[in-house]
Amino acid sequence: MRRISALFFAVCILVATAATAGLVDAISIVVDDQPITLYEIYKAQKQRGLTKQQAVEALIKERLKDEELKRLGIHIDDFDVNQEIERIAQKNGMDSLKMRSILAERGIDWDAYKQQVKDRLLQERLYEQILSTKIQPPSDKTLKEYYRLHINEFSIPEAIRVIQYSAPTKEALERVMENPMAQAPGVTRQPQRLEAQRLNPQLFMMLTRTPKGSFTQILPVGGQFVTFFVQEFENPKPIPFEKVKQQVYAKWMEQKRKEAIESHFEKLRAAANVRVLRAP
Repeated sequence: MRRISALFFAVCILVATAATAGLVDAISIVVDDQPITLYEIYKAQKQRGLTKQQAVEALIKERLKDEELKRLGIHIDDFDVNQEIERIAQKNGMDSLKMRSILAERGIDWDAYKQQVKDRLLQERLYEQILSTKIQPPSDKTLKEYYRLHINEFSIPEAIRVIQYSAPTKEALERVMENPMAQAPGVTRQPQRLEAQRLNPQLFMMLTRTPKGSFTQILPVGGQFVTFFVQEFENPKPIPFEKVKQQVYAKWMEQKRKEAIESHFEKLRAAANVRVLRAP
């Protein structure tokens, strides 16, 4: 009798496990003819730190991108990927074999990295094709108006107030950057007022490009690692338009590219046949 009960219990567990697996793999949404499973939504939430609705919208956009890539005949082969990896490696003063070794030391899978490079190249080519007929070159009047409306982006502060964080390891600073209020052993914290005229040009550029209330990237300095938390830009003074015209143009183009891409996919989203088969 006990053997029958134990067998019955084991069968129930197997049935429940199979049912759960089926539920996880179940199709939740179909975008035109492309399915999105419950598991994909769950995975997007966990890996990207998204809400359920954000994960759904992100996956729908990915399906729309896939459709556009097929419609426009855009593809990336292994040669393109390997060539891009070599370019990245050379830019960092190494070859692809050395870069592969470094990535392995950091626990990054080589095939996964190659897929990331491929996905980025596909997106770049897709965006280039979408934008090829959507943005007309701006006039000086347009650029001057953009400059006027975003004058703070083209100004130089007299000084920058920061908090400098130093640590013997990069990982210690990464923990602080995730939670600045936490007490991290080995991390020193020092408020500073950095005068613009005395700063190294590269450091000054990095600080001014970091939004107020944000951390800079982590830098190796004299056997330690350093990051700066930007608090305030003091007494910013505008740079004359003619001196920053190219920067204004680049910023204007960046904004227009973003707007055009968002508009394109909003239209695709509105026209797509999105069916919800099972609520996520």
